[in-house]
Amino acid sequence: MTPERWQEVKHVLAAAMEVDRPQRSAWLDQACQGNQPLRDEVESLLHASSQPGEIDTAFGGPTAEQAILATALGQQYEIVRSLGHGGMGDVYLARERALDRFVAIKVLRPDLADAPEIRERFRREAKIAAQLSHPGILPLHTFGEVRGIWYFVMGYVHGLSLADRLRIEGQLSAAESHRILVELTEAVECAHRGGVIHRDIKPANILLDQESGRAMLADFGISKLHDASDSLTASGMVVGTPHYMAPEQAMGSPDVDERSDIYALGAVGYTMLIGREPFSHVRPQELIFHKVSRQPEPLRKVAPGVPSELADVIMRCLEREPDLRWPTARALRDALRRANGDPVALPEALRDLPTFAPYALLWAFGWSAVAVLTRSFQHVVMLLMVAAIVPIGLVLHVWNIGRHALTRRNLLRIAFWPPEWWGMWWPRTLRRPNDLWSRLPRGARAVRAILSAIFVLLPSMILLRERLAPGPDDDDMWFAISEVGLVFAAISTMAIAMRWALGRGLTGRDAARLLFGSTAPWPGWTQGPLARLLAPAKGTLREPERDSPADYRRAILDLITSRDTSASVATVDAGLAARGLVSAIEECDAELTRLRQLSAPSEIDRLSAQLSTLEQNPGEEARQLVALVRRQLDVVRSVGAQCEVLVHRRTQLFELLRGIWLHLSALDDDVNDAVAGRLATLCATVESALHADAKPVARAPIH
Repeated sequence: MTPERWQEVKHVLAAAMEVDRPQRSAWLDQACQGNQPLRDEVESLLHASSQPGEIDTAFGGPTAEQAILATALGQQYEIVRSLGHGGMGDVYLARERALDRFVAIKVLRPDLADAPEIRERFRREAKIAAQLSHPGILPLHTFGEVRGIWYFVMGYVHGLSLADRLRIEGQLSAAESHRILVELTEAVECAHRGGVIHRDIKPANILLDQESGRAMLADFGISKLHDASDSLTASGMVVGTPHYMAPEQAMGSPDVDERSDIYALGAVGYTMLIGREPFSHVRPQELIFHKVSRQPEPLRKVAPGVPSELADVIMRCLEREPDLRWPTARALRDALRRANGDPVALPEALRDLPTFAPYALLWAFGWSAVAVLTRSFQHVVMLLMVAAIVPIGLVLHVWNIGRHALTRRNLLRIAFWPPEWWGMWWPRTLRRPNDLWSRLPRGARAVRAILSAIFVLLPSMILLRERLAPGPDDDDMWFAISEVGLVFAAISTMAIAMRWALGRGLTGRDAARLLFGSTAPWPGWTQGPLARLLAPAKGTLREPERDSPADYRRAILDLITSRDTSASVATVDAGLAARGLVSAIEECDAELTRLRQLSAPSEIDRLSAQLSTLEQNPGEEARQLVALVRRQLDVVRSVGAQCEVLVHRRTQLFELLRGIWLHLSALDDDVNDAVAGRLATLCATVESALHADAKPVARAPIH
């Protein structure tokens, strides 16, 4: 279909769909003016769009483009609704009839399909995506062309894009940003291994799966193959998104390589942590100049709550000179893992470095204790020399292994990390970056500190008693009483602490974990009563206990009642918005429960089996029953598509509810004007969403 024919068909179709069905035939006679091929095309599209449950019924009916798409792909796919629009085409949610699964279909706009270079770029995007297989890259199922419609079918991600989430929440916590950045880096590493440079990494091209939470990279439309000529991009032409492009890419340099993607990853991380892009304050016409001549504001300055290790990793991504950035995505991934205290991410030469220093100190202490108990001066000197062997070996090892992008001070700090099973007191500056000690309740930290002191004092007193020459019985009695007293103090402390922990609703196992267990990350810390007792991580907020709308409403109301009256305007609006959102979510849940009973997989299997049996029987009655069961099966599957639309709407509404909670939590009693402004904008977005019936939720700006 040529662009001219497409425009003519679309114009007539769009007008015909506004005419009542009884009058359409007469209207088409007048509109087509004897052009029978045009009339046949329009009538075919009108017939496709009139099929029950076929197109976007929950969103006010089909558009002309959707009707044409349904006609072209209707044998294989049921078009459910539009997912979004782009410069080259549109994306639709569809159900694949053969496999009964939901997919996303990207369609090249027919008015662009006539240009060979555009078709080639579209085909290349599909080819590149098909060659990459990774959990963090959106999969491509098939590519093709039907009746002039060029399309490819991708996996469908249940959830929002990172851009949508940032519009709602403003910014993400350091822990969440770190997790997403690690997953993106792994996906980019896979693309780079395949020789693909993405060139357009940005929040809008990052999808967040609702079920797993995994970040997935999408849209390889302007990617290029490493060391291959890019005949589709003119020399000096700038492609990409300005705020996330590396300086060399913004200048149109042909030498764009993997390090340009690393810059974009740093820009995404920067945006997640502070809620705005690097150089967001700069006017668009000055953006390129600032990129090539200046560094973004340091993360440590604009976001003091971000862990320094993570801030340093991201700022190195944003270096102006490519040679100063991380050389590969794998190096960036390892640096991110090191920033989170993961020893596996250390270079191979450093894998044995963590806990080396505690072992060296224990070695030195043990042999020194033996030396103290030895009365021969010669033996004392020899034992002290033995005690110094391992500490000296530690110093030489740190000196000889090289820096590996780390200073020797950082290397020594890594060497002093405690073992992962360690749960007692340890100097704060020498703990692993992901250690949970500071988040433990004050009572639990006190118990661990007391036990640590006793564990040091008791062997020290025994050594002192053995070192001193046997004296009067009173001296021995004093040592004995002191040692027994320390043991009794340890047992009493443990018993009182266990009673305290059990009184807060913990099981015996959870109580022991809270009071004596390892402080390394563990899934149990984020679940149940233990999660309630932990203090929020630095720079984050404690979320409601359960991931349910009712509990978010409770948490929001608790925040509102605790606010100063000076924040009444912002908080009252937020409370009303939260109440409306919870009601809308509950309506979605009720409707989903009803529809899922009608479209259960067991019902589809039953009807499919019945249809298969009937098709084997001859006779008019059997043919009538086949038609009836097919109709039933179509209705059940259509109900399933409506469920998917409701699930998407519920996800958007819940994210808005979560956004209100986060903005209220960041709103101080003295009212932060910027946060209050974003909260007001979010409340307006909620109002629009609640009055949009089942239409897609409007999106609020980041700032």
